Amino acid sequence: GWSRGEVVVATSPKDPDARICKRILGLPGDRVKVLAAGDEKEVLIPRGHVWLEGDNKAASHDSRHYGPVPVGLLQGKVRLKLWPPWEIGPVRVVPP
Repeated sequence: GWSRGEVVVATSPKDPDARICKRILGLPGDRVKVLAAGDEKEVLIPRGHVWLEGDNKAASHDSRHYGPVPVGLLQGKVRLKLWPPWEIGPVRVVPP
């Protein structure tokens, strides 16, 4: 299964030919707080979906832009970072 804090590779919900690498911050049934246009709103993650956000929030295009992502688009878990060389090592699970 999938867990909060895991980094995953998924098919982009906006472009089926593209892959995205994001961290799971919400699972079905969770309520996620989102800052949008200066207002904070709460999103309920529906059954069969997850909330994905990039670690670099300022530059990431993620669930804050396209909403909850169907679990069927998730392809796998990222376990190891290979580039750049000075960052080679395991990818940590960081709970939100």
